[in-house]
Amino acid sequence: MKEDRPSVSLEMESSPETLTLVRGALGGLAEGLNLDPELLDDIKTAVSEACNNVVMHAYGEGSGPLSVALYVGPDTIEVLVRDQGSGIALLTPSDDRLQGVGIPIIRALAHQTAFRPVPSGGTEVWMEFQGRRDGELLYREPTQAAVEDGWGQRLEGDAVVSLSPVSFIGGVLGRLARALAARARFSLDRFSDVYLVTDALAAHAMQAASSSRIAFGIATGPRHLELTLGPLRSGGSGELMTDSSNDVVAALRLLTDELEVRTENGAEALHLVMRDQRDRS
Repeated sequence: MKEDRPSVSLEMESSPETLTLVRGALGGLAEGLNLDPELLDDIKTAVSEACNNVVMHAYGEGSGPLSVALYVGPDTIEVLVRDQGSGIALLTPSDDRLQGVGIPIIRALAHQTAFRPVPSGGTEVWMEFQGRRDGELLYREPTQAAVEDGWGQRLEGDAVVSLSPVSFIGGVLGRLARALAARARFSLDRFSDVYLVTDALAAHAMQAASSSRIAFGIATGPRHLELTLGPLRSGGSGELMTDSSNDVVAALRLLTDELEVRTENGAEALHLVMRDQRDRS
């Protein structure tokens, strides 16, 4: 595992709702990998248990940062779950008894695990899953993930995601945006618009990304969703500001309340806002 080359990294604030985001991101990545359903279930369950331990134990009755990073290798899939709090209880040094809710499940489902303190504070849970069964690879191996460039780390929102290769964005962006739109209490009609917007945005990212890594941040408020995506190549989003008949352009221009090209962190980014102002009665 090269820690600077995650296939997907997800940064968020710990809360019970974050488990939905984590499982959504894993489901979107599995779609891009054509991942074996049984292996996906094992990964989802183990990672959810690790994240739930953060939610339940790392910050007492409060919340704090929670990060999940997944690395796809030629024979294994590795996942790191980190917090900056008190973390989960670790193994005792004197015996093999387990402490902490969910740890037995994690160890049963993952091929290898490690529970260790983070030098700067918090806990890291490492899980490795076997990618082969009877000699057959259980997923479509992607191209090597690009180095994490730090661009996504400076974005803000309820969820900040970095992906490589860019082809993973379709499944991951759609699932997370819909989960957050539901949290923001979008009406059914406006929720349907989120499907169309994220599909169009993913298609645009595939054409306009400036490298093989892309990041996005999604922030929400009551009936409000704000999304920033990049880095995009210079001039790659100019068509979105025109009255082009292109389906992607039409969806983004007609279904968003605000749409603009920005310079974010030294690169071009697309920023959009969706509001739900429709009468739900």
